[in-house]
Amino acid sequence: MPYAPRRTTFVPTSTTGASLFSSSTQHNTILASRIAEKKQELESLMQLRDLSSNFATQMVQLQEKLATLVDGTEAVALIVSNWDSVLRAINLASANLVTREEARKTNTQPRDPVNGKSVVDPKSQLPETFVRIRIDKEEGAQTSS
Repeated sequence: MPYAPRRTTFVPTSTTGASLFSSSTQHNTILASRIAEKKQELESLMQLRDLSSNFATQMVQLQEKLATLVDGTEAVALIVSNWDSVLRAINLASANLVTREEARKTNTQPRDPVNGKSVVDPKSQLPETFVRIRIDKEEGAQTSS
């Protein structure tokens, strides 16, 4: 039986095998380097996610601390705003004490009959007693009557 002639192309196996192996090795090396880059990128993204989460938590804590600080600042501002009234009241009370002291020095004081020393009333050495009365309640009571 006659056989049909076969087509064959002659390619030297030594160069073709080497070039295929070399091409395959280059391809694998490129893929391995891309995989390594992607792994590094994934690791960096995971670190970024963790750091972002920590940053968000710290920002929430800072917000809570600032809210507390604002509340404390408002309380301090209220106290400082009252100091003017407190100092005026102390000044009024002390002013009467000074006038009593001057009057005591100019007037003759009663003397102790036993030792002859002047007797000082302990109440005269204290400032005036103030009573705090809310004005706004009185005004509300007067307007309702």
